[in-house]
Amino acid sequence: MLRTIIGVGLVGGALLTGWSPSSNEVPAPAPHPGPGPTVPPKPSDPVPVPPDPKPVIPPHPSINPYAYLMADTATDPQHTISGVLAKIDLIEQQGLLTTDLGREVAFRIPKPELFLNLSVGQRVTLKLDDRQQAVRVMDSTAPEIPPHFSAK
Repeated sequence: MLRTIIGVGLVGGALLTGWSPSSNEVPAPAPHPGPGPTVPPKPSDPVPVPPDPKPVIPPHPSINPYAYLMADTATDPQHTISGVLAKIDLIEQQGLLTTDLGREVAFRIPKPELFLNLSVGQRVTLKLDDRQQAVRVMDSTAPEIPPHFSAK
């Protein structure tokens, strides 16, 4: 009889206190605050704002071995000019170009190999830098400007 009372007391105590024989109990999931996927937000809830993107800072040149070159067309020091070659002197590295409007443009030739296959009187398009040096020579030219006829 004493055994029965002790057994009933232990079982009753275990049931009342929530004790279980396994020590690996899984904790209950924490409830998530806020509306669920099926509950629409209330009109009084604040509208979520996306986070600000991090500003992109280019790496310092001494840290990164790659060079980042950016060109702005408004401040590009090169300009293109078309016309007929009036003079080419590869030894002195100088040249003269006559444009369609009759203007003569003198230029320097930093790379004589650009002008090896060209001759005086040939129509070309040159790309000149800010020091009037020919940095590029193109055989295909822009369309010729028709002469201006004045009505008399």
